[in-house]
Amino acid sequence: MTFPFQIKPTQRVTRWAACAMTALATTPLWAAEKVEVIHWWTSASETAAVAKFKEAAVRRGLEWDDLAVGGGDSQRILLKTRVAKGDPPTAAQINGAVRSYAANPDIVANLDAVAAQGKWDEVLPEPVRRYARLGTKSYVAVPVNVHRQNVMWISTEAMKRIGATAAPKTWDEFFAMADKAKAAGIQPLAMGEDIWVNFTFMQVAFTTHKPDEYRKAFYDGDEAQLKGAGMVKAFEVMRRLRGYVDRSASTRKWNEATQMVIQGRAFAQVMGDWAKGEFTVAGKRQGADYLCATVPGSGRGHVFTSDAFLFFKVAQNAKAQADLAQVFMDKDAQVAFSLAKGSVPVRTDADVSKFDDCAKQSHADLVAGGKDGTAVATPNLFQSPARIGAWRDVVLSFWNDDSITPQQAALSFANAAKANR
Repeated sequence: MTFPFQIKPTQRVTRWAACAMTALATTPLWAAEKVEVIHWWTSASETAAVAKFKEAAVRRGLEWDDLAVGGGDSQRILLKTRVAKGDPPTAAQINGAVRSYAANPDIVANLDAVAAQGKWDEVLPEPVRRYARLGTKSYVAVPVNVHRQNVMWISTEAMKRIGATAAPKTWDEFFAMADKAKAAGIQPLAMGEDIWVNFTFMQVAFTTHKPDEYRKAFYDGDEAQLKGAGMVKAFEVMRRLRGYVDRSASTRKWNEATQMVIQGRAFAQVMGDWAKGEFTVAGKRQGADYLCATVPGSGRGHVFTSDAFLFFKVAQNAKAQADLAQVFMDKDAQVAFSLAKGSVPVRTDADVSKFDDCAKQSHADLVAGGKDGTAVATPNLFQSPARIGAWRDVVLSFWNDDSITPQQAALSFANAAKANR
């Protein structure tokens, strides 16, 4: 007996095949490879920026396991602990500790194969390549962006009040403008807490040394350069700058100093290009309300810091690691990331047409500087924390004690390098 709802054998096969094809069409043939990434980008803009890399990772079939740790120091401590326990992440955001990790080839992954495939040697500026290979002959880190440090932010309102029509190109020009600002009741130089005093010194030192001299001093620790005429001149400039900074600066956050420029209460501030976000949030327009210029004496020279990711040897599919490295080096992903973060892409072939004039100039100077040697990385990327800390102590002692001469400070600077490797 045949019932109306019975399925014939041939129909059963056809129905099963249709169901099987539907399942294959809607279910991935393999699970996404998980990659664990540790970083310290937790602010609103930083979260929006890192999301661009996450999106690019998903498009490559990766499952991004995000571990965001508020504060760089906290992230570095966690990373050190994880590595010591033999439980490193796939990749970790890093800037100044590449050398110490790269010294142990048993824990860091060699990225030469993916670098060769992606032609990193052709698309990364020379000083960035040097950083990504720090302490080794192989790529161990993937740089994703560049922040320019030698920037002077200037209030156009303050400029009008003192009759200035252009940003100062030399320190003598700046000091002349600073005297007029002081006479007009405007704070000549907005400064923040002590860390930014040392930051400013590093930018000043770049202007008193030729690029090769700067590298010898701050990368190689060359004693002759560290106590030489260029370093003495840097301390002389800092002594003069001290006279244009108010005494309450040591308790001020860097962004509070930026607000002084935004409000026209201060003439200028030396700060990295991340300060631009403060002007943007305040509704200020570049060129109309403020100028973004290189620190006097810099010319088009470029002092940069770079966010990078160090890759570790983990019990994981090597293809997933290679894919993640390619995500970080992807042209479009770097552009989307930097547009959100306020930096510029590290790739020389990136399309920066959507960036503002300040960022376009930064990228242009980075590319040119990578060819002619006028782009240099901040010493923090190449030196040990101990040496950086010792140099900072010398700078702060000089800043706060008028009895120390520039010559004595330069000698102390050289001695600090010898005592802290």
